[in-house]
Amino acid sequence: MAEAFSEEQKYWTMIKDIFLGMSGYLKHLPLISKLGLWKYILVPMLMGIVLLVVVGGSAYGLSDNLGKWLVSWYKWDWGASVVHTFSSWIAGIIIFVLGIISSKYAIMILASPFMSPMSEKIEAANPSGLTLRSNPPSAIGGIIRGIRLAAGNIIKELFLTAVLLLIGIIIPFLSPVTAILIFLLQSYYAGGGNMDFTLERYYGVKESRTFVKANRGLAIGNGMVFMAMLMLGFGFLFAPSLGTLAVTSEVVDRIEQ
Repeated sequence: MAEAFSEEQKYWTMIKDIFLGMSGYLKHLPLISKLGLWKYILVPMLMGIVLLVVVGGSAYGLSDNLGKWLVSWYKWDWGASVVHTFSSWIAGIIIFVLGIISSKYAIMILASPFMSPMSEKIEAANPSGLTLRSNPPSAIGGIIRGIRLAAGNIIKELFLTAVLLLIGIIIPFLSPVTAILIFLLQSYYAGGGNMDFTLERYYGVKESRTFVKANRGLAIGNGMVFMAMLMLGFGFLFAPSLGTLAVTSEVVDRIEQ
């Protein structure tokens, strides 16, 4: 009975954390002007423009070619045009999802020299009882750490996303469910990446992953808004900056606890 209560409590705590992670975006938005954080936002915006063009162009240009390859497995004339249209549509979705995953990690790695100092500045404005590491990562160190973190996460994320995509294609009526699960999966990893810009000052990569897992609700909530901005297209311009802004203070509070 106690164990069941404990599991239920964990469930509601995670739900609460999801909403907390989402609300952080509006809650901490005034800090941009208050702390003069604009310079940490403009450079990632330029990176976002480049990645948006690359991902959008790739999805548009490659979807038809991949669609033709998929339809080549259909050997009958009856319904060939419908199959071709459906295959191009599926190919576009696959390329778009893979593009979002890869570009998400790319922009988070490239933006790390700007996101880490921004996170540190936010923390400094709200002093805690924590003791910073004596050797916080340099700009290059942050990029290397980002690559290490991404290398471990992207394989898991791609595998799980591919499984969910296949389930949605093979069993069409499950597509809405798999789409939601893919979104939540990507949100978790995106939110975890945003949290790591603060965690890197206190933990190694392994300990950081453990912290994110223990606070998965916060990661999902933060990542849901992050991913929603990416999927709107123009969100590439400011998602990394706002994602880091939204979660830094909460991460510091939880480390201190």
